[in-house]
Amino acid sequence: MVDMHEVILNFIVCFYQTYLLFRQIRPIKKMAALLVLHNILLYYVINMFKHLAQSSIGSTGPVNTFYYVPFVYETPAVRESGEDWHVVLTTPQWRFFESLFRHHLALLLPFNLALLVPNCKRTLISALVLASNCLMFVCFTSAICHWVSLCGGLYGGLRLMPIVVLGPVCQMVLIGFFMARIWVDPVLDYNWDLLAMEE
Repeated sequence: MVDMHEVILNFIVCFYQTYLLFRQIRPIKKMAALLVLHNILLYYVINMFKHLAQSSIGSTGPVNTFYYVPFVYETPAVRESGEDWHVVLTTPQWRFFESLFRHHLALLLPFNLALLVPNCKRTLISALVLASNCLMFVCFTSAICHWVSLCGGLYGGLRLMPIVVLGPVCQMVLIGFFMARIWVDPVLDYNWDLLAMEE
């Protein structure tokens, strides 16, 4: 049997080494990596919302429609009320949001490569990722507002709280920090001594 103390010690050492490695990464790349990680986890947040929206119908099948990702949130929907909360998933806005999310995941691959390659011009790909994130934020927020208008009440708002916090709120915070890093890093890296010598 494996010694539990050894497992815990190995976990602590591994975590600390990962922390030291993460500290060596430039701040702009840290924020970009966190944004990519959130975009991947957003897949599960979206499926949590879809499960919540389909809870008003008697569906026994899987909620998920994103079949290109191996890990799937497939908790069966259970009938909880007679309301038609699921209609939010049939709107053109939601279909556009799902299509946008699929293409956004494909956009993350060149974005990751741009972060890994030294001295790579990543302005265009960063702008595309930020624009896509902002558009997804608007679409997801409007779908959440539509769902709240359908179900109403404090109960619906409380059930949406984790989805809102893990989804749009975290997304906008990370977008804000990443945009700040894009604008701040060039100023910090600029050779101000050279400018003073020219004057």
